[in-house]
Amino acid sequence: MKKTILIIIILYSALTTKEQVILSPNYVNNSSFEIYDTCPNSTDQLHYAKPWWGYSCDLYNPCGNMPVPLNATGFQYAQTGVSYAGFIIYSNGVPNRPGYREYIKTLLNDSLLKNRRYCTKLYINLAEYSYINSNYILLDTICMLFTQNQVQDTNVPIYSNWIQVNNSISMIDSVNWFKISNSFIANGGEKYLTIGNFQDTINWSTGCKGVTYLFVDDVSVCECSFNFSLGNDTTLCIGESLILNPNMPNATYTWQDGSHDSTFKVMQTGTYWVSAYFADYNITTYDTINIMYKDCDTIDNIISIYPNPTTDNLTIETNFNEEHRLEIINLLGQTLYTTYIGRKSIINTSNYASALYFLKIYTDKETVVRKFVKE
Repeated sequence: MKKTILIIIILYSALTTKEQVILSPNYVNNSSFEIYDTCPNSTDQLHYAKPWWGYSCDLYNPCGNMPVPLNATGFQYAQTGVSYAGFIIYSNGVPNRPGYREYIKTLLNDSLLKNRRYCTKLYINLAEYSYINSNYILLDTICMLFTQNQVQDTNVPIYSNWIQVNNSISMIDSVNWFKISNSFIANGGEKYLTIGNFQDTINWSTGCKGVTYLFVDDVSVCECSFNFSLGNDTTLCIGESLILNPNMPNATYTWQDGSHDSTFKVMQTGTYWVSAYFADYNITTYDTINIMYKDCDTIDNIISIYPNPTTDNLTIETNFNEEHRLEIINLLGQTLYTTYIGRKSIINTSNYASALYFLKIYTDKETVVRKFVKE
């Protein structure tokens, strides 16, 4: 019986994304089959869990004669809540049912929009009922079909204008619930969802007899976005670094240098990009950023020098990342004062006579001279 059982100047902190993986509200109503108008007391009663239906498809709930977890088709707790659906996706060689298929169907709560991406997900489990014949062979796919109109119940043909989201089920078993997820771009106007197998040909060996019966729970269809941004192109000062962080959950990254870390440290001029792969939905997205470096300790980085006659204060603002020596020199070339300035410095000039003075700033690359008048 089963049971669910250094020291470096960082200009910017890690950049966050403009958008995370965004999912809209679920387009599937009663997605885990919990809401019903009548307790199921026999097979073929999926329609009790509105708005679901499907010819000969089953609803399981502890309230009736189709109990959970133990029932005629197997033993399984619900993935969510207490209910789930069950159906035959294919049978062969069963009396009166050659090539027989069942389909679970529902009406979405709104029509899908053209060229929008939608993410799909459902949980499935292989019922023990599937093993009744020793020649049993598992089918390899289950499909979520999106159409503008209802489809017929058995041996459904495939039309090119229908959206088919095929998913491999080759690894499922009767013990665990398996999450099946994918994504697609809508043609627009699709409002019916049909779950089942739509293969034209089922390659079972001659004389093989068997049934593939699945339990289904937690079905979702959501509009989704995987967009992210590394930020705007930017210029840094030499010696600074920038941490690029896509911050996308459950993604596998590949950076421009082939590395796969969740972040990347920029320390030189270049074009940087990263791709983010989301295995759950088979989606890859990417973004690019251009980083330039410049020498910030130059004459161009003295923003302003302004004296204040009211307070006798001289304010000097720069873009320097390190402190640099400054001298105040009079018209005779005499050094009156020496100090070190950074991004903003305030010097009191109350002891200076009204006159023209020179400021001499020493940087690694050049000596900068500016003048100011003490009134």
